Amino acid sequence: MLAIIVVMVWLLLKQRKSNQSDDLEIERTINYFATSLFGKNTIDEILWDVTKNCISHLNFEDCVIYLVDEENKVLVQKAAYGPKNPKDYEIYEPIEIPLGKGIVGSVAVSGIPEIISDTTTDPRYIVDDDMRHSEITVPIIYQGKVLGIIDAEHHEKGFFQSKHLFILNTIASLCANKIIRSQVEVAYQAAAIRLHENNRKIAENRLAVLRLQMNPHFVFNSLNSIGNFILKNEPLKASGYLTKFSKLIRLIFDSAQSEWVPLDQEIKSLELYIELEQLRFNNKFDVIINVSEEINRGSVMVPPLLLQPFVENAIWHGLMPKEGERGELFLHYWLQQDKLCMSIEDNGIGRAASMKSRTGRIATLQKQGIKLTDERIHIINEIYHTKIQAVIKDLIDEKGDAAGTRVIVSLDMKNP
Repeated sequence: MLAIIVVMVWLLLKQRKSNQSDDLEIERTINYFATSLFGKNTIDEILWDVTKNCISHLNFEDCVIYLVDEENKVLVQKAAYGPKNPKDYEIYEPIEIPLGKGIVGSVAVSGIPEIISDTTTDPRYIVDDDMRHSEITVPIIYQGKVLGIIDAEHHEKGFFQSKHLFILNTIASLCANKIIRSQVEVAYQAAAIRLHENNRKIAENRLAVLRLQMNPHFVFNSLNSIGNFILKNEPLKASGYLTKFSKLIRLIFDSAQSEWVPLDQEIKSLELYIELEQLRFNNKFDVIINVSEEINRGSVMVPPLLLQPFVENAIWHGLMPKEGERGELFLHYWLQQDKLCMSIEDNGIGRAASMKSRTGRIATLQKQGIKLTDERIHIINEIYHTKIQAVIKDLIDEKGDAAGTRVIVSLDMKNP
């Protein structure tokens, strides 16, 4: 009798020790899966990592993860390790299983995991790549909704145990949270892209409106000049002005169709504009345009009429009020590292004196022109990330008196 009791105690201790060993193994395995999943963020990364670890750490022969395709009411194989995976991240002849069909489809509908100890006795069993005698199928569930299935098979009957079921249930729960987080992140990124595109379209429309606002103001000044020549009975000047004006208008209309134009075209527009202003003001000032030899005028792109408002300010508010010394306007284009730099410099009366001399409608028009230019630069920077900068500097002579104004506009190089 005593011997029987000793044997029973020994068996209980052995069972207890075995259970403790199983518990330790389960804990270690789950911790490994959780750690491995930590750095996986996309759904593909998550699923492939799980199937790979099921093979390497649970000694499964085959492991496949299906995801539910709600639209088509099927389960789609998304990741696999074993015979279904001859190459990394590829599934050999992936199949789709209708919801409710086979063991996998049944578990997807019921949401209840199953262990099939002998697949030959279960009429639901579907042979995929090869016949195997035992199967374990666990649903991936989030808030009561089945997202997919973890399915594994083995050639031995009765291979899968309760510990496998516990481990896969835990892994499925980890998967579900990671999948939902990934889906939320993808949805968030898609929404952010749509918002960015919508903001871009709004900005582009606003930019088009700004161009339309600038061009009439520019055209109005030129038409005014032609009218003045006609009123003064100077038909030759009016005709010459009109010829240059028509060429300029064609260039402006061509430029208005594009957000960017070749630098060569932009310089031609400015040259025509300056010639018109010289005619209008009886050649009261000279102009020099200098383009660095390292610049390819035909390939470097700039926003159309970007410098025109600054040139107009230099002529109207710097050079025209100037008395005595002849006015000079100097435009210079050069490259500085990866930026195109453009300067407009005049020897006019300077900004301080110009502000004092401007009143009424002239002052209002100039403020509007500057505001439109600033807003246009801001929108171009937002849309194209060009980092256009306009820096205005007051020039002074040796005596400390105003000697004109210099505007330097810089932007990132852009080629067609």
